[in-house]
Amino acid sequence: MSPSEMVQTNENLLMQFLQGLDNVSETTKNDYHAKLRNLMKHVQFDADENDIESYLNTVANPNTRSNKANAIIRLRKSLDLPYQSIQSYREGIRSDIRQHRKLQAKANLEKLVSYDELMTELDKLSGAQYFMNYMYAKHGLRNQDINCVYRNRVGKDEKVTENTLTFNPKAKKPRMLLKIVDYKTANAYGPKEIEMKDPRLFEELKSMNLKNKQYIFGTQTGKKPTLNHMNVRAMKESINRYGEGRIAKILVKHLIDTDNHEAVAELSKTRGTALSTLYTHYNNYDNKL
Repeated sequence: MSPSEMVQTNENLLMQFLQGLDNVSETTKNDYHAKLRNLMKHVQFDADENDIESYLNTVANPNTRSNKANAIIRLRKSLDLPYQSIQSYREGIRSDIRQHRKLQAKANLEKLVSYDELMTELDKLSGAQYFMNYMYAKHGLRNQDINCVYRNRVGKDEKVTENTLTFNPKAKKPRMLLKIVDYKTANAYGPKEIEMKDPRLFEELKSMNLKNKQYIFGTQTGKKPTLNHMNVRAMKESINRYGEGRIAKILVKHLIDTDNHEAVAELSKTRGTALSTLYTHYNNYDNKL
């Protein structure tokens, strides 16, 4: 099969998959769409499982390898294509991921800036970039969490169906409420609410002159950005291009250093991450092989 024929076959399979993808949020659907489109030129989705595993072996980062395998598994399972071998292959990556994480933790401990240095850099930012990095550095949020719409008010009994930041620029007392309903672990942790009263954050948001129902990180046409768009933007606009994950690790290290384990427990709720995961995957001290 020629490269162009492979892409066309993959296009058809991807469309079938997306059309049958029920009971997931638009964000999740868009995420699968972006991941599978990136794979389209590299591997044939309905190929023999051994061929797909051979391609996955060329992906150096085990986390990336696992994520790619997961997207392919989801598509093949949905379209009644054999997937069990790839699933077993993905499960076997776990030890590689663990070793990779510990090596990264050791490197992060040596290379990442301190929390105080992070705060110094945060203070230099403004507008949407300030909001993005503030939510990473203060609340440990993910890219999907902050992909939100601005509302000047939300009715008391109004149901929020997407991540929503509510604040009134004319209010005498700075108060901002972020309601998060669409995020990675929403099924396990349910809706989240984070109230903020930081005057500096209020002024930065106020300076953006947001209009009601405007997306904070909206595209040039004003549409809600995809998760892939948010991921790319975060890598460009996060402090030192760390991305939300590394900034979360700096935050966890700071809380451990200051013996603030109550805040780590609170972070578990706001990030929607198990406490045990924060003390392993996000703890740069956990680096013994």
